[in-house]
Amino acid sequence: MEKILEVTNLTKLYRNGRGIKNITFDIFKGDVFGFLGPNGAGKTTVMKIITGLSRADKGEVKIFGYDITEQFEKAMAKVGCLIETADAYEYMSAYRNLELAARFYSDIKKTRIEEVLEDVGLGPFKHEKVGTFSLGMKQRLGLALAILSEPEFVILDEPVNGLDIEGMVDVRNTITHLAGEKQITFFISSHLIHEIELICNRIGIIINGQLIREGRVSELLSDQYNSLEDYYISQLRGEGGSFLR
Repeated sequence: MEKILEVTNLTKLYRNGRGIKNITFDIFKGDVFGFLGPNGAGKTTVMKIITGLSRADKGEVKIFGYDITEQFEKAMAKVGCLIETADAYEYMSAYRNLELAARFYSDIKKTRIEEVLEDVGLGPFKHEKVGTFSLGMKQRLGLALAILSEPEFVILDEPVNGLDIEGMVDVRNTITHLAGEKQITFFISSHLIHEIELICNRIGIIINGQLIREGRVSELLSDQYNSLEDYYISQLRGEGGSFLR
């Protein structure tokens, strides 16, 4: 299987002693990979290093076979990302925001902007100002910005954080549609176990900066566990309670 992302022994420690330690995992073409862990576990730190927003103390990251420290532009050429929050000009329309973002690329046509807005379910609202959008609609606009350049790999940090049930469903359906219809590989972080279980085929569990389990959801679950939540709690307790602090 083609490896889209290779993370090897990634480590970054902060002055307060927190950070990530020896994180290693791969994401393959076609995966919707869920990065699961509580707030403060290190999910965003890993994603910031992968996207070049932060630098690791040690370790290696390759995207499409390119090392991000040596061939960053080639590594990121087919990558879209939404880290932490969706930034947009609230006094402008959704369409105008995408039109401005398109200027950073050399070959994005207006038809692509229309297509992306339809993909994320914002077609009927494309001329409305972003300031009038609900949080769920803003997150969908963030997704639109992330996929505007037709990436093959999309990185999303807590894409449903703070959303109500309707907003979660909207974002979940959008990701499922893009993965199925557009064949986009996803790397999604979340602390919401149920959402991860619904959309991801593979997961990694990170607690206190350490990756404690990684694999296919279908393989991690068995007759012993009725849900990913049951499995997740069992892993915490299986570590002798050391990750429950």
